Amino acid sequence: MLVKYRAILRMKYVEMFSYQLSTMVWMFGTMVQPLITMMVWMNIYPDQGDAFILYFISLIMVERLTSAWDVWEMDRQIREGTFSYQIVRPFHPVHWAIAENIVYKGLFLVVLVPCWIVLSIFLPSLKLQLSAGQWGLFLAALLLGAIIRFSVSFLFGILGFWMTKVTALYAMFETVSLFISGRIAPFSLLPPVVKQISIFLPYRYMIGFPLEILTGAYDTHTLLVGFTGAMIWSVLLIGAICWLWKAGLKKNQAVGG
Repeated sequence: MLVKYRAILRMKYVEMFSYQLSTMVWMFGTMVQPLITMMVWMNIYPDQGDAFILYFISLIMVERLTSAWDVWEMDRQIREGTFSYQIVRPFHPVHWAIAENIVYKGLFLVVLVPCWIVLSIFLPSLKLQLSAGQWGLFLAALLLGAIIRFSVSFLFGILGFWMTKVTALYAMFETVSLFISGRIAPFSLLPPVVKQISIFLPYRYMIGFPLEILTGAYDTHTLLVGFTGAMIWSVLLIGAICWLWKAGLKKNQAVGG
């Protein structure tokens, strides 16, 4: 397994650098929305500018390191019939998708961490004072968030066996995510009813929960609820992928290629 992963990672690494410009444009393009939202909130609450700077710069980091895009590729490949080549490979398609995620997120880290360090020189609010234990909690929450987002994206991709334009359905999921995952506003600014609803949905655990730990906006109860909810959703989504994959292969009918 490890030997196969090393081979796939090398292939994805070469593939990524074959499209350097598009990769960088895509990565930096996703930073626009958080920065605009940050400026809006800073105008509304000018006395909390430092808190918003820390939150939304952290949001850029967390959002990139948990992002998933497999649904777009799978939707196109299933419709065109080229996904059949993925199915007949000896290695499950999910491993190729995981390897691609690892490679691209490695690039994000290489670019974003130095940017954070440089910005922290001019913006003291970005100087994190986290203990080793807090970093451990953040990394665990970040990993769970990445698993949930990847699983959701891959799950929607599998629905392409039954639907011809599953990306439209996924776009609706992402629209709701903007408001409940913590991407539009910190959870402290959301209405109480939205906070209660978010406990039972996967959105908060994808982005908002890791952000709460990184920015220090948490207590013991938040950690308990956050890790419990994230682990439950991770298990449920992975189980759903296994079940839907088997059903999807029976339904699969290549329409192109």
